[in-house]
Amino acid sequence: MNKHILWTGLVLLLLLGACSRPAKVRQAPAKASADATLKLAQSLEKKQRTTDSAATYDSALRQYRSFGDLRGEEFALAGLARLAYISEDEKSYLYYRGELVDLVADADPEGAFVPLLLDIHLLQDAGDYARVKELAVDSYDYPISVRVQLLTQALQADSWLKPGFSSPAFDDLERLSKRYRRGMKKDFAKDASVLSAALYAMAYHSFLLKDYRSAQEYVCEAEILDERYENFPALAYDLWLKGNILAADKNTDLAKSEYTRAKSIFSHFGNSEMLSKTEAAIRRLKGE
Repeated sequence: MNKHILWTGLVLLLLLGACSRPAKVRQAPAKASADATLKLAQSLEKKQRTTDSAATYDSALRQYRSFGDLRGEEFALAGLARLAYISEDEKSYLYYRGELVDLVADADPEGAFVPLLLDIHLLQDAGDYARVKELAVDSYDYPISVRVQLLTQALQADSWLKPGFSSPAFDDLERLSKRYRRGMKKDFAKDASVLSAALYAMAYHSFLLKDYRSAQEYVCEAEILDERYENFPALAYDLWLKGNILAADKNTDLAKSEYTRAKSIFSHFGNSEMLSKTEAAIRRLKGE
């Protein structure tokens, strides 16, 4: 027999043998589908598409419940609670938060960070930074994404409560952010908004300390992430902060450009408070 034909036959047998084996499944399709639905809901929430996000969170919740994924249920319930809070639907907020708290208490104590992050998020929205500071305590027991979020909230609280003073949370957040950034290169499912929020917090803190070079570096990296992953409401804050940094550094023309971009996005998403601040900053630069 021709050696070439023999080799070809062996290769075909090996390929057929390989194809006849079941593909290695790393994750159940139902789990992968639920995770993708949750990720979509979170993306829609960031874009302030509240109705679509709520429907998608509800779909994720039903999917997770179909195979008893408690942690997935918790994340979906937290998302629904946040949206109810934003919509000023107190009855629905209390219902979803109650479901979340009961689920953690009854079946998943290690998931206690999920309602914790929910409570901190709402406290920050209400401007209760003293309480945020009390609750946003880092722990080695938490996943790195949770630790980065808690340190981000702690740093933001310090920036509001003690502007211009160094925060003990800064160094820990910088160190963990580097770890999280490295992890994103290997795990594409990691949430980029966790890192961009940390970078923004470090940029804002550096700005208050008048370390404009560091502030610019941090906020530029946050801007890249928020633009790449279409987190446009957060992008507006990045541009606004860049405007502040440039204005403080006497770079008036570039500051106006960044403020103008931020103004457009704030207007689009109906952020009237930040829109007013940005318009006032532009008028100051124009000498009006």
